[in-house]
Amino acid sequence: MRWELILQNDPDAGEPLRERIEALFAQQCATWPALREGDAALRNLATKTLVEGGERIVVQLNPARRRSTHAKTDVQSIATRACFLCPENMPPEERGIAFENLVVLPNPYPVLPLHCTIADREHRPQELAGRVDLLLRLAAAIGPDLAALYHGARCGASAPDHLHFQASSAAEIPILAQLPALAKDHCRTAHHSFGRAMLVFASPNAADVQSDIERTIDTLRRLEQTDDEPMFNLVIHFQAGRYCAVLFPRRVHRPSRYFSKGPDQLAVSPAVLEMSGVLVTTDPAHFARIDADTARSIYSEVGLTPARFEQLAAELT
Repeated sequence: MRWELILQNDPDAGEPLRERIEALFAQQCATWPALREGDAALRNLATKTLVEGGERIVVQLNPARRRSTHAKTDVQSIATRACFLCPENMPPEERGIAFENLVVLPNPYPVLPLHCTIADREHRPQELAGRVDLLLRLAAAIGPDLAALYHGARCGASAPDHLHFQASSAAEIPILAQLPALAKDHCRTAHHSFGRAMLVFASPNAADVQSDIERTIDTLRRLEQTDDEPMFNLVIHFQAGRYCAVLFPRRVHRPSRYFSKGPDQLAVSPAVLEMSGVLVTTDPAHFARIDADTARSIYSEVGLTPARFEQLAAELT
């Protein structure tokens, strides 16, 4: 299968991207049973809200996410499986729409409404360097009711071998409603919530936010002393003519309790939506175990140490 087939139902490219996404989901729910079932299941998921200091985390019991939560992303496992973001390996019913050199695809195992996977047309590694401007243009095209998302290759991407973004309903992403008041012009600030430490960049000028994100990636790379992409997750929301980016620096992919056995195990694999306040579990027992203290400990373990984050924030803000 080639991209031409995946894109065969793409409506007029002159229409706004947000409207084309709505039409795509309607068409795919009518013709692709996996998406129809995933969309229906999303409306009936068990959830609970954890509150601390006036901020909230939503814990979700979503068994359909088991494959992503338990995805093996080591080099050997990736090398021995077919890339599910290349068109020749997609289900025959799957269709998408074009945005520049990207293809927007409905996610049949959604975490939030209108959950999309947005794949590059070329099979290339998951790395944001050189493509921050593309992610910002995507955020502007889908905003304000959708937000653009990025999983780092070592902290949440189940396809680290194929560049992709995601998008989902902005209203369902808790952190976007809980940020501190931001200056109307260009602003850079550090924010802490539920054990998470994050950097927030905002400006009506895309170039300002692009520069902030690129400087952060370069600084993290230097602090990690690595030539690879450093570990981070990123949310970008465009609303009322203004870009807001929330960047979560990371130090590990999964918390230690992910690898525990028996009653201590918590199979929570934090990616960008988890860091943004939607903790996904796939097992009822694990769902029951998570309280506010547990959520805080998960976030504290996968994020930067306080000392390292303060060093990063001092350089950037």
